[in-house]
Amino acid sequence: MTLYAHSLSPLVQMDSVAVASLISAIADLALVVGKDGTISDISHNLESVSGEEIMRWCGQPIENLVTVGNRTRLRRLIDSARRGRLLERVDVSHPLKAGGELPVRYSALHIDGGDQVVLIGRDLRLVVELQSRLLAHARSIEQHARSLRQAEAHYRLLFETVSEAIVVVDADSGKVREANAQAAVLLGVPGKALSGRKFTALFRSKQRPDVVAMLQAVGETGSPLTIEVEAEGRVSLSAEAFRAGDLHLVMVRIATAEEETAPESDLVALVRNAPEAVILADEDGKIVWVNETFLTLADVPFAANAAGRHLDDFLSWSGLTQDVLLQNVRRHGRLQNLSGIIGGRNGETVAVRFSALTLPEGTTPGYGFVMRPLSPDETQTGAESSDLVRAVENLVEMIGYTPMKDLVRDTTDVIEKMCIEAALNLTGNNRTVAARVLGLSRQTLYLKMNRFGLVGPDDEAGED
Repeated sequence: MTLYAHSLSPLVQMDSVAVASLISAIADLALVVGKDGTISDISHNLESVSGEEIMRWCGQPIENLVTVGNRTRLRRLIDSARRGRLLERVDVSHPLKAGGELPVRYSALHIDGGDQVVLIGRDLRLVVELQSRLLAHARSIEQHARSLRQAEAHYRLLFETVSEAIVVVDADSGKVREANAQAAVLLGVPGKALSGRKFTALFRSKQRPDVVAMLQAVGETGSPLTIEVEAEGRVSLSAEAFRAGDLHLVMVRIATAEEETAPESDLVALVRNAPEAVILADEDGKIVWVNETFLTLADVPFAANAAGRHLDDFLSWSGLTQDVLLQNVRRHGRLQNLSGIIGGRNGETVAVRFSALTLPEGTTPGYGFVMRPLSPDETQTGAESSDLVRAVENLVEMIGYTPMKDLVRDTTDVIEKMCIEAALNLTGNNRTVAARVLGLSRQTLYLKMNRFGLVGPDDEAGED
């Protein structure tokens, strides 16, 4: 409600201090300001603000207690009140010594018979906090909307540029929701005219019951289904159900008789369903094909989610880099009985034993990997027959006969020697690469090899 000076006649007979006390009962902060702009009295009901700091404002110029940008507005408010004009409201901020600011909305009241003005303040901290939350929420919504627009743009680009003819059908209504340009060509209907039409109406009358049965079966069982029908020509329809939020949809891939692929051979079917994980990768280490077992171990829903990604996005090779591993596969043609770890999307890992080989001539250049998950017993470190365990057992037997510092030194030497031997074996005796794997300089590696007697007569010349 807007207040005018003449509406305050019952108050003008009271002195300014009494008015300030009365107003403070309903206001968060009341300040009595004199002609020179100095605060002569204060009353407040503020919470979570030091009362002592507020009371120390008494005797100080009001303009010194607000931020620089608010001083002009506050001065105009006080001058307007002294001239008996309409009571205005301004928002100012008081810097606090304890840190932060105290935002206040002030109205001014001039007391007749004197030059003093009472500033009636309302604490705006809750309002400012709510506004900040609203702004943050608005920014979050805008960022989310931008991400959705980008995802939709990427989806549209892929949907229109993919080589397959694809139609997305609403499982409940049987109407076409989307169709790409390739589907429009095969069905002989302009792309824009496909959207919203009954999918079954795109085929000949005698074929429609088969199409209806296909959509119903896929929607009810969730299993993919393929049939052949007549459209502009003989085409194959491969349908698969999926969800998009609350929508039940069916994706139908359309292929002509010429485009249909040959039936999967028995050998391919065997590899696809083998208990071992199988990966095919190109020369750069990018995945080309994986079987169902690998998808299960890596917790990947579709083979398309793995294709095109680097091997080391899913696998680690016991300290080796992907480049070192592939270099040795190229050099030797085949590596066997190596250890690695498959990392799943959910953070879980699976230890595996794998073999790697180069793909045979006459095929696309690349690599093949066959991986077998290790049993809990196999993943236990330090098998009874390992050289390290035997070396440690021998050292333990020497306790009481040899000082501990000598035992620790000998144990360290055993471990260093085994690590160097393993690195040299994995890298085909390439000391430069082995040093990089071990995190040593080439000169340091050569000195340790010489110390452990790992440098043969052919190595004395210093050549790898």
